[in-house]
Amino acid sequence: MGATPILQTEELALQPINRRLYEDFMAAHLEDPEGTFSALPGVDPNESINTQFADLLFELEVHSNLGNIHFWSIHFEGVFVGLVGLGDELQAEGSKWNLGYWVRSSARKTGIAVKGVNLVFSWLNNLDSKVQVEITVHPENIAGLNTCKSICNNWNGVRAKPDYWPVEIRGRTVLHTMWLVTLGGSSLE
Repeated sequence: MGATPILQTEELALQPINRRLYEDFMAAHLEDPEGTFSALPGVDPNESINTQFADLLFELEVHSNLGNIHFWSIHFEGVFVGLVGLGDELQAEGSKWNLGYWVRSSARKTGIAVKGVNLVFSWLNNLDSKVQVEITVHPENIAGLNTCKSICNNWNGVRAKPDYWPVEIRGRTVLHTMWLVTLGGSSLE
């Protein structure tokens, strides 16, 4: 599949994530630290945030460049507003990617997450092979559920069975709902 590509529209640009994003990411985190910790469960609020963010951005950059995963920084009219990515922490059999998205507090309720995901899914949909993408959401995260439902409505996503899936977060198992979206393979049909 190759390295993570640049994806864009006139107003929205998805840039392959890189460590130079650190200062913008830190500023966005400070708008709503709890929102960041919720979206990035691998970040431990009891450890050095500076080190964890620097390490996270570096690791995501390396693996995105290799094509192992794909993570983008979202820029709206040139301003950093969030992240969207395809990770490899999977729950359902047959899945290739797990979708993640996070929008900074000052840019929420603008449809940015759905627009970013639409760019990513359009890219995946143009690939020769089919891929299944998981979207897991905590059942009490109303904003996350609404975003997920919008994405699934746009891309024919379906609710996965069973109703709840165990997701490991900071050493605890937390039940999430899951949706599956199948994309790509258009040239094979």
